[in-house]
Amino acid sequence: MSSVLDSLDRLAAMVAGALPCADDLAVLSPDEEARATQVLGGIRARVGTTIALLAADIIRKSARELGTEGLAQQRGFKDGLGLVQNLTGVSRDEAARLIRVGDLLETAQAVAPVHEAGDESVAAGERSLALLSALPGGWDAPIGVAVRNWWLSAAQGDALRRELGAPRLPELTAEWRRAALELIGDSWSGHWTPEDLGRAAKRIRASLDTLAASREAEQRKQQRSFTRVVRRNGMVHYDIDLDPESDARFYGPIRTMLSPRLGGPRFRDQAAIERARELGEDPRTTEQLQADTLVDLVECGGQAESNVLLARHRPQVTIAVTTKELQKARKAQNILALHAAGDHSSCPGTAFGLACAGPDQGIAWIDGSESPITATDALRMLCGNGFTPILFDETGQAIDVGKDQRLFTRRQRRALAKRDGGCLWPDCLMPPEATEAHHLNPWGEHSAHHKTETRDGALFCKRHHLMLHNHGARVERRGSEYWLLWPGRDPIRLHSKAGIQTQLRREAASA
Repeated sequence: MSSVLDSLDRLAAMVAGALPCADDLAVLSPDEEARATQVLGGIRARVGTTIALLAADIIRKSARELGTEGLAQQRGFKDGLGLVQNLTGVSRDEAARLIRVGDLLETAQAVAPVHEAGDESVAAGERSLALLSALPGGWDAPIGVAVRNWWLSAAQGDALRRELGAPRLPELTAEWRRAALELIGDSWSGHWTPEDLGRAAKRIRASLDTLAASREAEQRKQQRSFTRVVRRNGMVHYDIDLDPESDARFYGPIRTMLSPRLGGPRFRDQAAIERARELGEDPRTTEQLQADTLVDLVECGGQAESNVLLARHRPQVTIAVTTKELQKARKAQNILALHAAGDHSSCPGTAFGLACAGPDQGIAWIDGSESPITATDALRMLCGNGFTPILFDETGQAIDVGKDQRLFTRRQRRALAKRDGGCLWPDCLMPPEATEAHHLNPWGEHSAHHKTETRDGALFCKRHHLMLHNHGARVERRGSEYWLLWPGRDPIRLHSKAGIQTQLRREAASA
């Protein structure tokens, strides 16, 4: 047995003996559980890179030109992919990813070799774009070294390389390499998942080669289709493929009408709230609702005398709050994250031996309701259209009445949609129409000067907007960049998901 296999066998035995059982994991605190998951994830990543190198070598030794002498056929498999799948026990797609990652790691070894197991001259130290920029090799060499150094996960590196793809023309290679480096840096600052990185790579590829992108867009348009099939059981099946433009026109009205069931923004007026409640209690599945809504829209479209089918009204709801309660809310937002994490040192204390209920968040009042809401909830709600604030001093006098100008106008909302491309939260796919406009400068902190400018707004879906406010987090603008400041974590850069922004960024970089 070779020394490598001997070491691997010893490692397997050591890992098997060290891994905790379910009872051991059950006693871990939340912080310990998170740390244990992180440690095991790191071990998995390192083992995965070694498997990927072996998978790439198996493919090379199973090349078609080797015929029956190839490794795969010698073991009774059609090709190397099938052999890798059998040996690792993963899906065919995962086996293909292992092979691609192995090829990426071999690229890294070719441009920045680590000659000995103990040689840390290349893989050590803080992640560095400067080091990656100085590497020799092709456009994807920085990706390979970033994966080998564990500056990117294998899944991230594979998504970036696959979705950015090789340049169509040799003269585009330098631009492709700059784009790869830019995406690596963005993934670090934005804490991107592999899916985030893959989507961003697709956007930047289109901006790098607009000719190819326009051709692909035309191909998508030509591929649109609609078929109708009557099944034996009497059900009628429709199969539809739409290009992005057609889909926006087709699905937009359905999303608008079924917004509460599809994760859209919160409704503000009572009628819409009631409609949302009815949708929530509707016994039909979401799929059935979408089918019925589509039929209704088609029927209405055929009967309508006007081209306006979805008239919408937005009556304002007033929220009243005092300066004292606002001060409580501001203070509470700094404490809520600690309280949620189990640190009650900043909480005002418990009463009658009960569990800590958290800080005093203050109260505010919605017109027409006899029960108050928290002032922190009021601050969050005031970020969106549909609510008008009235601020009172200690004597009960209204010292400021919010104006419509405080809210983002419809035109500003359109500008935010074009700038942000949907919810800015990492790994969130909610489109612009399913988001709410968040004020970076909360109204409660700037009562003397209501300035509502698009540069001081950001789009978030309902769930992430709630998380932002309820955990004492905030968004900060640094020049033209937006950063998520979450208590206890490093700042996370928020990146636009709009293709036009990617294009403008590339044009500016090339100017």
